Amino acid sequence: MESVAHFDALVDKLRAEYLEAFKQARRTRDAMHLHSIDQMGVLIREQRKKQRLTLQQLADLSDVAYSTLSKVEKGDTAVRLQSLNNVLDALGLKLWIA
Repeated sequence: MESVAHFDALVDKLRAEYLEAFKQARRTRDAMHLHSIDQMGVLIREQRKKQRLTLQQLADLSDVAYSTLSKVEKGDTAVRLQSLNNVLDALGLKLWIA
């Protein structure tokens, strides 16, 4: 009986280690698709152009001023979190803060 209990404990330990490794691999894979706040202006411009939107069209869709969007794309200004979320939402992107 003792060897069966020892085997079960070993299996449980290996299962826990596997699950932790799986979670870490998933976080690493997910992180490869993340962008830092410093890259937001570049990402917004790329996505806007990819979707063939003008700055004015994105401003209208996101309810963020044209001048603010222009500055954000150039990296010249900080933007309120709600405004950033509105812009990303208008582009079909998600804001994830980690």
